Amino acid sequence: MPENKPMELRQLRYFVKAAECLSFTKAARSLCIAESSLSVQIKQLEAELDTPLFNRERKQIELTEAGEKLLPYAKLVMSNMQDASMVIRDINEMRSGSLRIGGIFSLCSLLTDTLVRFTEEYPQIKVKMVCKSGRRLFELLQDNELDFVLTFDAPNQDELLDSLELFSTTLAVLVHKDHPLAKQEQISLAALCEYRLALPERGMHVRDVIEERFPDLMQKLNAQLELNDVNILYQLINTKHWISIMPHSLEQDNPDLRAIKLIEKNTEIRAALYWRKGRFQKTATKIFIEMLQKHLNESIVVYYYKNKIY
Repeated sequence: MPENKPMELRQLRYFVKAAECLSFTKAARSLCIAESSLSVQIKQLEAELDTPLFNRERKQIELTEAGEKLLPYAKLVMSNMQDASMVIRDINEMRSGSLRIGGIFSLCSLLTDTLVRFTEEYPQIKVKMVCKSGRRLFELLQDNELDFVLTFDAPNQDELLDSLELFSTTLAVLVHKDHPLAKQEQISLAALCEYRLALPERGMHVRDVIEERFPDLMQKLNAQLELNDVNILYQLINTKHWISIMPHSLEQDNPDLRAIKLIEKNTEIRAALYWRKGRFQKTATKIFIEMLQKHLNESIVVYYYKNKIY
């Protein structure tokens, strides 16, 4: 028995054209190749299938029973390949396709303006936007369910990820503007022990960063409330009953909040995009990232953080 080899698309294409023309000469002319090249490829296909596909006894070739059985399948393969090529071309030309974006709760608002512009310019692209904890986002990224994610520094950053830094900020104490601490310019974590804290719950990205960098101090603080919703966290701080530890940049979204600088070292964190290293980046992803970078570069708030103007 001959060794089974996979059929080549070129062989199937030559076979279909010869079957349509019922002439090797006409088929070769139509394909703009030498008749000998077409004949060799069809003979190789017949050898791989271990059966003749054409009767060559007459001047005009005709399909054998095996050739007639193969023809509709070969046409289907060629049709599917043509459809696949059109789909890829449409995706590359932004006429169809999808974009799957993930962001941690505290940074999703940065994507709003870019989402509006992107969907207006490319209405055929279906966009899926998910807000999750950092841990969950990286799980979805590794499972190929997201194209890229927006987070602050990833604790235990995976070596299989590539990243693009957008801007950096620092961890700070967030309080209401009328809170007794609001007049202070800087404060230590230890000084927060007498105050009630509302913090992101464990597993959320910012909380993981804080726990990783200041494990001893965090054990001494009175984390009375833990939440997985940043908007509710803001509302709680606005009651003046709780304070929190969050990125300094979040103050800009809340005019009634004040961010107090922490005197501890190692409080800087960066906002970055992450995607799987070595993975093909589709056109929609590249265009969205370019739009996002342009928007952030024009943002006064981001300018302040890039130039450390707090």
